[in-house]
Amino acid sequence: MKGIAVQELADDTLYGLGLEVISGSRGLSRKVYNQRIQKLGLVITGNMVYLHPHRVQILGNIEISYLRSLADTQRKRIIKELCKNDVVCFIVTRNLKVPEYFLTKTEEEKIPLLRTKLATSLFIERITKLLEERLAPTTTVHGVLLDILGVGALIMGRPGIGKSENALELIMRGHRLVVDDVVCVKKVGALSLHGESPEMIKSLLEIRGIGIVDIEKLFGVSAVRDEKKIDLAIELFDWKDSTECERIGLKEERYSILGIELPLVKIPVSSGKNVSAIIELACRNHILRTHGVNTVADLEERMQRSMEDRPTP
Repeated sequence: MKGIAVQELADDTLYGLGLEVISGSRGLSRKVYNQRIQKLGLVITGNMVYLHPHRVQILGNIEISYLRSLADTQRKRIIKELCKNDVVCFIVTRNLKVPEYFLTKTEEEKIPLLRTKLATSLFIERITKLLEERLAPTTTVHGVLLDILGVGALIMGRPGIGKSENALELIMRGHRLVVDDVVCVKKVGALSLHGESPEMIKSLLEIRGIGIVDIEKLFGVSAVRDEKKIDLAIELFDWKDSTECERIGLKEERYSILGIELPLVKIPVSSGKNVSAIIELACRNHILRTHGVNTVADLEERMQRSMEDRPTP
């Protein structure tokens, strides 16, 4: 299972968490596996039944003020109970001063206690975004991912069928490469898939007969992008006389990745066929459909009206 070490949260600069470790540094190797955080709230009053120990635990002004208002023995009892539950880490917001016993106990139990200057709501927004992106379910797909007219088009097919060559032609028409060969796909939220390139092959494209070329250096930074939401799956396959192909567009096929279904377009490949133009056309048609325009449905409606208007013999 994918996890993030607390040390990575402490070292973050990209999301602006601004964390400092104030106690329990020996536990920084502990890992966060849950995308959801918990603001302690009622738990701080001693209701440990509501504690989710495998989440990042956040203490804001209310929690710290409540602890400080307690008698010494009661405060120590609650802090002991908190630290008994194998918590991943505690984070205090607004640069609040932490009760001394909290520092002592977290150091003793090797539970990281961190602090940030950020307001609680802003910090929760930032760390939630970090956890969602870093802990998102991931997989890899063999194919090419392009940004074609704003549509994230995942082009798949057997090795040697022409995915990279068609991608090159589309790039020369002004479209953008995300990744060739190995598409790292992550699930963002409940309904979105985002594709990106492994660092090793970023902006590289393999063309048989030429070898590996760097698209960014050849065509400029506007020809590539680091990440793109995947909107459409396109499968290239070898066309044969016996192969049945969609002629009208009534059948809508789907392709599933990480439990999310994408619209799927199957394009037959044969000698002399301009596949890259058809891929671009598929993306244009997808844009129309997302705006509520369905050419096949319109045609059916016209045909129905025509039959209704025809005079009966």
